[in-house]
Amino acid sequence: MIASLRGYITHLDRNRGEALIELASGIGYRVSMNDRTINQIDLEGETLLYTHHQFIREGEQKLIGFVTRDEVVTLETLVATPKVGPSLAMSILNTYGPAELAAIVANEDIQALCDVSGVGKTTAQRVLVEMKDKLVVDLSNPDIARIGAGPVKVTNDALTDVIDALLTLGYSTSDAKAAAKLLPDDMVESGDSGAMLKHALSVMEPSF
Repeated sequence: MIASLRGYITHLDRNRGEALIELASGIGYRVSMNDRTINQIDLEGETLLYTHHQFIREGEQKLIGFVTRDEVVTLETLVATPKVGPSLAMSILNTYGPAELAAIVANEDIQALCDVSGVGKTTAQRVLVEMKDKLVVDLSNPDIARIGAGPVKVTNDALTDVIDALLTLGYSTSDAKAAAKLLPDDMVESGDSGAMLKHALSVMEPSF
């Protein structure tokens, strides 16, 4: 089973959500990705992708790639939910990162899930039930989101919203996290995600 790939993107088809990543050995792998992942990867330099090896049927399989292992684990848990296939799971993770999804589950925010294209009320409810007590995340360290026993722990939704917003705008994961660390403590404690995002952008813009 292929768990990760490190190489260079030699072809990208944004319409199909697929990229060809060529390894140092010269072997190329076709990897499916959602828009969030495509916006985070380095299209010029070396890229590391963590993958879910999906066996569709005999003789047919595909790789689904993400920037973090957390996304792979979350996708695999979503796929284990009845009526949620890989495509729909990728759509959910295109809209919400693992930590943000954990907050939605913790708050039983069914409408947030229904806002994802292809997710109806019945499916959203099923996801909330299946993910409850499975997605464990400590937002005091937004890098961590894992599957395991125990309740969902949410400590700072606003900070995670800011990081996810920066990723959606096309900033890299490392830049988004670096900007989040520079936010004043009192601003983070206030939970004003709008002010936090504005400050983060002001810090990041000089580097462009």
